[in-house]
Amino acid sequence: MNRLVSAKIAGICIFLMFVTQTDAEVFLPGMQPKESGIEFVKVQQCKMCHSQTENGSADPFFSWQSSMMSQAARDPVFRAALTIANQDIEGVGEFCLRCHAPRGWLEDRSKPADGTALNREDLHGVSCDLCHHLIDPLSSEARKLIQHVPPGYGNAMMVADPANVVRGPYGNTIGAMSHNTKKSEYHASSNLCATCHNVSNPLQASDVKTQPPHAFGHIERTYSEWVLSDFSKQGRKGTCQSCHYELVEGGGQASRFGSPHRDYFVMHGPVGGSIWAQDVTWLLWDGKDMDRKAMDMGKQRALEQLKKAASLSLVSLKPGKVVLRITNLTGHKLPTGYPEGRRMWVNVKFFDSSGTLLKEIGKYGPKKDTIFGKSVMAPTLLDPEQTRVYECVPAISKTQAKKFGKKPGKSFHFVLNDIIAKDNRIPPKGFKNSLFKEHLSEPVGAVYVDGQYWDDVQLEPPSGCERIIVNLIYQSVSWEYLKFLAEENRTDDWGKRLYQAWNQTGKCAPVVIAEMDTSLVVLKSDN
Repeated sequence: MNRLVSAKIAGICIFLMFVTQTDAEVFLPGMQPKESGIEFVKVQQCKMCHSQTENGSADPFFSWQSSMMSQAARDPVFRAALTIANQDIEGVGEFCLRCHAPRGWLEDRSKPADGTALNREDLHGVSCDLCHHLIDPLSSEARKLIQHVPPGYGNAMMVADPANVVRGPYGNTIGAMSHNTKKSEYHASSNLCATCHNVSNPLQASDVKTQPPHAFGHIERTYSEWVLSDFSKQGRKGTCQSCHYELVEGGGQASRFGSPHRDYFVMHGPVGGSIWAQDVTWLLWDGKDMDRKAMDMGKQRALEQLKKAASLSLVSLKPGKVVLRITNLTGHKLPTGYPEGRRMWVNVKFFDSSGTLLKEIGKYGPKKDTIFGKSVMAPTLLDPEQTRVYECVPAISKTQAKKFGKKPGKSFHFVLNDIIAKDNRIPPKGFKNSLFKEHLSEPVGAVYVDGQYWDDVQLEPPSGCERIIVNLIYQSVSWEYLKFLAEENRTDDWGKRLYQAWNQTGKCAPVVIAEMDTSLVVLKSDN
């Protein structure tokens, strides 16, 4: 064989190795599509018994419809991001569908990876039957059903019981007409939530069969943040469910057909921080298979949840300087979750004795920009350099950028990002630097000492200031991220449709989650 032929063969081998590392097939342990003959019942079948119970608006089916879990596969922000992920690495979107359309994935409808093969039931996202069939993937029971046991909790490495048995915190319930029931400690455990709230890029793992999800490719670390906090040591009172599944006052009833009243009963729609996605989802899907009243309740519950996340106080007052303290009251970083476009910042207004505004930092308003080649006035944070913006900023390293033909630095290309350029989000109580570093979730570009679950921001009131108003502001999708999702799309119309719907639904306006109105004159006299 001559050298030219050998070189060509070697070149082909290198090319095939690159394709193999970046094509559609992303293997992860846990239950595989169609393994153990898994099938799920229709959502409407669950509705027959689990709606119109004594709980009214808190009945299981209605409250589930109020959550973004029920909209996980429809969410237009997800759909737009899915398209770009598939553009960056062909077929990688199947990994995303594991969490957003788990029924479709387990029943083998996740190909093509753009979600076009999903059926009507798959579009219900994390459906009733799916959740109540899950088994602890690390348990001996799960090992009997699967060939590949996960090395840890996360990355949608789930296991579902193929039998007609519904699992939950109570067993042997009366009135279960179409299925058996089984008590499951797993459903009262935060390990269940870890399934889709500790997410890592499997393309950056050295061995997905042995590495737990927190050991590579940081995408989301909400579960890690919780498990490394003091909340994880508080038993039932400190679980994810204890905060995100609201307790129904006076208890409730799971089914309207003879199910016993439970003094301890929760809303079945987990509440998070989404108060805009409901509107854009409703608009782009024409409300099909949704309940507008339930979604509005979900928005209200989310706003109430956000307002429990932080407290504000002044811890120091010296001539010309005020120190604002923001305390994280949650069991994870503040803010947490999928980082792209999600942020929180400090807005402060300084007034004189007559009520005249002297100065403002953290301003939000229109700024001239372009989209699709047209000039627009885009709503955005106008002075990020003047205030404290809490966010996680993924980025592409120089090596990764060269490999994929992208510019290094801050990036919204989440399947290509391989480093964190900034993460100054406030840690939870019990924070320890060494442990968070092990989970690739340490602060970047900020310093928090062990045990610190607050951040201090130095304010400099202008001369003559006698009153300050502080607002802590949260936004789930920024203009910058929205623009990226719209303009980067070269495959379908999800980006353009999202932009159009964004314009019609309030443009994901930020919300105040904590506020404080203080007279500096009173404070000075107190000091």
